[in-house]
Amino acid sequence: MSAEKPRRKTTVSPASPGTSLARRSEKTELSRGIDSMFDEFRRSFDDLMQPFLPLTTDIEHAMTLPARYAAVDLVDNGDSYTVTAELPGFSKDQVDVQINKDGLSIQAECKENKEEKRKNYLHRERAYSSMQRFIAFPEEVNPDNVEGSMKEGVLELKVPKKESKPEEKLRKVALK
Repeated sequence: MSAEKPRRKTTVSPASPGTSLARRSEKTELSRGIDSMFDEFRRSFDDLMQPFLPLTTDIEHAMTLPARYAAVDLVDNGDSYTVTAELPGFSKDQVDVQINKDGLSIQAECKENKEEKRKNYLHRERAYSSMQRFIAFPEEVNPDNVEGSMKEGVLELKVPKKESKPEEKLRKVALK
């Protein structure tokens, strides 16, 4: 018979004070705060990059088409504004421009359906594209005299400013 040595009971202590050998499963207030800060940063970064990288794992955003905005230049010529908008792929019939004294609205929409039928073969293709933009003018404009043209996907509008009325001189009022 072999004699077994009795085992000593030993305690395991952490390597340094304040630490534990087992990982804590519960989150502390600090770690929850840091996690929520990084989640908020990730969401705001995803929102910022959405127009450039439309791929997303968020099912709510995946069901919507990314919005496209027309590149627009607004130049102040003194007595008028020149608005230039790039609308590649759109013809002038597909562009709608509306203006009032405060702002200009540009909308473009293109729908395309192609269908090719052959024996034992059917090919359908659909495309939809739209752009929109609203420009608020820094000064009041005269919407009645706007001139516009569109050539090779570039819309150019000349929008005259509203003529300012000359200031009247101050008059002295005689008191009775």
